[in-house]
Amino acid sequence: MASAVLKSAVLKSAVLKNAIIKSAVLISTLVLSQPLLADTHLPFQIKTALAPTISPYNSSSFSWIPISNKQAIVCDESRYLSCLNALPIEVVSQLPKDAQISSHLGGKTAMVLAVNHHDIAGIIIVSAKQPLTQTITAINGQTYQLALLEQVKLTLWHEVGHLENIALIGDILPSKLSAYQHEWLADMYLVWRIAQTRPDLNLAWQQFHRRNMDLINNRHNISHWSSPQLYWLLSQYQLKDIQGFDRYSEFITTIYPQLALFDDTEIAEISSLVQRTFGRGATLALPKYIFWRQQRLIEVISPTLVMLMGENKAHKWLVEQFSEAAQLVNKEAEDNKL
Repeated sequence: MASAVLKSAVLKSAVLKNAIIKSAVLISTLVLSQPLLADTHLPFQIKTALAPTISPYNSSSFSWIPISNKQAIVCDESRYLSCLNALPIEVVSQLPKDAQISSHLGGKTAMVLAVNHHDIAGIIIVSAKQPLTQTITAINGQTYQLALLEQVKLTLWHEVGHLENIALIGDILPSKLSAYQHEWLADMYLVWRIAQTRPDLNLAWQQFHRRNMDLINNRHNISHWSSPQLYWLLSQYQLKDIQGFDRYSEFITTIYPQLALFDDTEIAEISSLVQRTFGRGATLALPKYIFWRQQRLIEVISPTLVMLMGENKAHKWLVEQFSEAAQLVNKEAEDNKL
């Protein structure tokens, strides 16, 4: 256990080939490669084909994408009112009416608005702002950074994941999900999509590290902290295993019962532990602080620390910060003597 937790190998990011899918119905582009479902009652029939490498968000119009047995519209925030005009009245009545959709985005690069309709799953709003190219964090006064590759694509897939999971609520997924569950489930879909289109899981590990670094930077980002679920998935399943699931519904049916769920108490205690360890006011180490949650946090965050600091420095830092880390190291040393 200690070896797996404290001696994770440094994961390298690889720049991969971009692929996007061109809509044959509208003059627009988006990233998508999920097989389409044949359903004659859908309002539009979409044919897909691989297109040259271009940005999926520089279209002057909008795009339709399949979501389970429905469709969703991908819309640039500047074209929001035009997108509303393309939707049925009963859908428009469920959506914000004003042109200031950016206020609803709240600084995010994308957001999803689900609707209740027999043909349409919702609308994905894409911000005009440029996606991040790196994320930066500081630990003990030392600054570390991680390059973020293919953020436009990953952001879109995460938002598509929200709608795909909503379509499964009450069937494969429980009838009621917390806001936190919605977020990490969207990242489960993200990993599945990566596996269907990539020769490795580097982008999935990138998402794992980003979620950890976001949490280090601000404990309130625990609302999107999918790293525990991502770590379990990436530790238990190889690329070929995930590729074996042709449909996302089959994939989530298999893994959801195995995923450890966090209750509100555990989330609150881990958030407090993170604040005490990484927060600006944390100048004095308290190795025994909320020790009963330390092992969970160490397991999930140590691969990111190793990636940022290197193994030896990360190992030393963990032992200084957490009493449970010291115990794991001592136990490993004793085991090695046997």
